[in-house]
Amino acid sequence: MPTGKVTKASDKAQICKKLVSGLQKLYGKSLPRLDMPVLETFIFAICLEDNGWEAADTAFKKLIASYFDLNEIRVTSVLELEEVLHPLRDADWKGLRIRSILRHVFESTYTFEFEKYRRLTQEVAVKTLKKIPDISPFVRDFSLQHILGSHIVCLDASMLKACQWLGVVPVDMDATSAGEHLKPGLKKSDVTEFCYLIRCLATDPKYLSRFDDMPEEPLDMEQASSRLAELQNPPRKTAKTTSEKKTATSKPSKKSEPGANTTSAANSKKQPKSTATSPSTKAASSTGATKGKPEKPARSTAKKGAAKKKAASTASRNVKKKK
Repeated sequence: MPTGKVTKASDKAQICKKLVSGLQKLYGKSLPRLDMPVLETFIFAICLEDNGWEAADTAFKKLIASYFDLNEIRVTSVLELEEVLHPLRDADWKGLRIRSILRHVFESTYTFEFEKYRRLTQEVAVKTLKKIPDISPFVRDFSLQHILGSHIVCLDASMLKACQWLGVVPVDMDATSAGEHLKPGLKKSDVTEFCYLIRCLATDPKYLSRFDDMPEEPLDMEQASSRLAELQNPPRKTAKTTSEKKTATSKPSKKSEPGANTTSAANSKKQPKSTATSPSTKAASSTGATKGKPEKPARSTAKKGAAKKKAASTASRNVKKKK
């Protein structure tokens, strides 16, 4: 999809400010505080990537409480770490990176003290983080932002997708390039709030499916606020509802159906009367009504006559014998 037009830094600042105001109405103005040692901040950043802040905080506290110290976490299997970090997204990958950071720090200093990182310059800190295996760009940028106070917009994959859907970031940019794209429109003091609110939107279960449906037309940053409003109140398909109303009016109403049923029932009642007018049926019914018993066949009368004749002949024989 082609990208939108280039926006000036002053225009980016106005757009980002307006977008932050809209997000504050959804998620409030209060920001969570992060006051941890350097190594714990790395671990928390790993838990936070592609997850909500509360879910990451819950998983981090569960991880620290489940083991005696950081050294026990270092020697734990990835499978066990995955079970502790569940239900975070990519919990197995997070467990591997947590163990990799702890092993690298321990093998470099033979301790878990890494506070010297705070005294490094941004350039030296980036070089130091590159030596750590399995570290992601988000964890790198998050540590630079929250530990060194660098002016960096840190985005993970879910936040990048939300920014692309809103139109504040072109779709052909990765997370690092997108952060550089947004940096001119955000003051250093506003970066933390912007990233937190974008994370709230990107991990909101109500909107996750919407971010998978990227528009085909190019988007400009000026559309960000309108896209956010559209996300909260999706447009209704008025044309479809109008056609449905037309089809509903063309069909017979439900009130007329009982009348049709009664008419058919009346017709069905009249039909037996016409068939009951045959003479044979009347005779059969009248005979059965008078006697109350079913008619006996003619064979029974013949049997009675034969029995009477037999009795008469027997009686005459007996008379002759007496004489």
